[in-house]
Amino acid sequence: MITKYGNYISDDYEDGIMNYELFKNEKIKILWILRETHGKFNPKKWWGDKDYLKKKIEPFDSKDKKNSKGHTYRPIAKICYQILNTKKTRNAYELATALERIAIINLKKTPGPETKSEEYEEDIRNLENRDIFVNQIKRIKPDVIICGNTLNDIKTSEINFRKGTEKSFSNTVMANNHYFCFKNIVFINAYHPSKPTKKYVPTIVEAYQDWINNKDIENWPVFNWE
Repeated sequence: MITKYGNYISDDYEDGIMNYELFKNEKIKILWILRETHGKFNPKKWWGDKDYLKKKIEPFDSKDKKNSKGHTYRPIAKICYQILNTKKTRNAYELATALERIAIINLKKTPGPETKSEEYEEDIRNLENRDIFVNQIKRIKPDVIICGNTLNDIKTSEINFRKGTEKSFSNTVMANNHYFCFKNIVFINAYHPSKPTKKYVPTIVEAYQDWINNKDIENWPVFNWE
């Protein structure tokens, strides 16, 4: 089921807007698009209890064998915190709170292996599954879309990001990737956050800043959500 806000919900999986009451009031609405879940993904479990700090920092703990949550969500949180607050922090509680203010979806809604698999490729080609994430993106209607190397898995017939002005990252750490600027949205196709370099966070934040500083003065097209 997809809610009117763009959240996908099944018996053991949910993704989309983490906290709608916070998200709807953000001046900059951020959506991360990742590949597939490696376990039960449920934001209500992470942030359902506002009274306990341990609930806030659960995405960064090491209960899972390889600390995959921390490896993925700490870079995401650092980037989003800087975008939403225009400053940095190392505080785990503040970083987790930044996650609460964004949306996160996986293209594939069932668990998969750590490396990109044939099963993933087949599922992404599946029309029914594609309809799910395309509808999610359109209902969420973010200002900033950051992809964990997933943008090229989205067909331009579904979300035509390539009509935007294509730009290269300033740092060679993402030499093979690009971001696409419209007046009303930016699509940033970064590497997956689970294996970041020291330049990963500042490179993505710099791409966002390039867009936010120039979207009203550059002759970029307006993205059409229809």
